[in-house]
Amino acid sequence: MRKIFWLVLGWAGLISSCAPLSKEVMQQVDETLTYRVVQKDLQKYMGKNVLWGGVIVEIANKQGETTLQIRQTELDMEKRPKNPDSSAGRFIVRHAGFLDPAIYQAGREITVGGEVTGEENLPLGGIQYTYPVILAKEIHLWERIDPRPYPYGYYPPYWGPFWSPYGYPYWRHRPYYW
Repeated sequence: MRKIFWLVLGWAGLISSCAPLSKEVMQQVDETLTYRVVQKDLQKYMGKNVLWGGVIVEIANKQGETTLQIRQTELDMEKRPKNPDSSAGRFIVRHAGFLDPAIYQAGREITVGGEVTGEENLPLGGIQYTYPVILAKEIHLWERIDPRPYPYGYYPPYWGPFWSPYGYPYWRHRPYYW
């Protein structure tokens, strides 16, 4: 019984430590307020704290402030943006301070915890698009995931002295070992 208790406690600690933002910000955030919910009635959710993520589209630095335009994506259980090819829309993040455009560049994944402060109408292509605006309390920029250098599922069964990387013994193609 004690083993089960410690196992459950360990898993709970592991899962709770997966959040990329601080505990203070995560406690303030209402995770039920998804992008789609807030976008339907933005005025109703003014001043509420949300946790959204996506892919950076554009960054602009002004005196004392950085503005990020984000293409929204759903978040996975680690609060990392998932499926960057699917989006419900875009939103704007305002960050007090400077963010380096060489680091926070277009195409990078980001998770933001912050307060809904309003909306902004800007041109997007040939239309006027309404962007929800978030005042960032905390931003997490995710590492890039590099693709594997070899095909998925390729794991040789044994890398010992008599086995080749192809999964069969060396003696099959090197008869001089006998």
